[in-house]
Amino acid sequence: MVTRSNPVLPDPRVSRLVRCLKGAGYHCSVLAWARERLDKTGLTPGYPCCRMYFPGRFGGGFLNLFGLLVFNLWLLWNHLKTRPPVIHAYDLDTVLPALLARCLVKSRVVYDIADWYADSRKVGCLKPLANWLERLACRAADLVVLAHESRIEQTGFSPRRWVVFYNTPEEIDCLANHGEHTEPGDYFVYVGVLQPDRGIEQIIRAALAVGARLTIAGFGPLSKMCASESGKEDLVTFRGRVSYEEALALQRGAIAILALYDPAVPNNRFAAPNKLYEAMMLGRPIITSGGTLVGEIVEREGIGLVVPYDDVQRLGDAMRFLASHPEECERMGRKGRQLYEQRYSFARQCQAIQEAYRSLVESAVSR
Repeated sequence: MVTRSNPVLPDPRVSRLVRCLKGAGYHCSVLAWARERLDKTGLTPGYPCCRMYFPGRFGGGFLNLFGLLVFNLWLLWNHLKTRPPVIHAYDLDTVLPALLARCLVKSRVVYDIADWYADSRKVGCLKPLANWLERLACRAADLVVLAHESRIEQTGFSPRRWVVFYNTPEEIDCLANHGEHTEPGDYFVYVGVLQPDRGIEQIIRAALAVGARLTIAGFGPLSKMCASESGKEDLVTFRGRVSYEEALALQRGAIAILALYDPAVPNNRFAAPNKLYEAMMLGRPIITSGGTLVGEIVEREGIGLVVPYDDVQRLGDAMRFLASHPEECERMGRKGRQLYEQRYSFARQCQAIQEAYRSLVESAVSR
């Protein structure tokens, strides 16, 4: 049983986990929270997914507190009804009902820290409580899954049993062509959550300043702003929410992938997001922010350019440089692809999570 406090439309990390576990013969179902009414078409992610509808807002902070309580009670009811041998809970939003259910139905609990809660949510004065609860969950869980080794520093201690499952994409033949280089188009791209700490406004301003074509896709609090900017000077295009396959296709056809993160947000300093590994897999350079784990990796490996988060001029200069130096884009892209194959391939990550699950399931069944 996999639990996630978003509608999974899509959630690449969840989809990769489920495909990986299915490949090892495990049956997986997902419980998710839909915070708005959803069109029934195109909601099947390729695996059983049950969504609870209750109104809420992404990034709503305390406004979501009651909805989160209802969602957690719904999760607990489902755990007690289905009695899954393993509950894979993402973030503090879903792990507490999993731990409570373990006391009653003897399930094993896997705690997947996609984002450290107190550093990624608007919890205000409740931050010390959130930190305490999350560290308690890390100690209590049978297995902790981290998106990157650097998360150990963020947790403040080493869980008794943990495994790294990078946000690396599964190879898709029709998009990646087994590593063959594909000539890029004439645009830059941002695909992902549209929220203030991702530098969306800076990206638009930089593109307009240097006359670069920009494609934005995704959803979130800044969707309306992006829609209003779409078509400006025939440079900015907003695609809205797209499927994961469409997202990869957009990134594969771009000059470079944009992935800015405000380092003033603690969680962003440790983030190792999908876009980093997608850029590697697709053989595309990435432009990202300094003072972050992503920036450190990109700079060290030479797979893109790093700019200060709030410096629109430097961002524009980086876009202009890559647009006018295709040979540098190709070099960076090839280095990223080599890194993907040597260290971050999905097959490597899948093997690690399958082995961890195998021992968990065996111990749960033998009880």
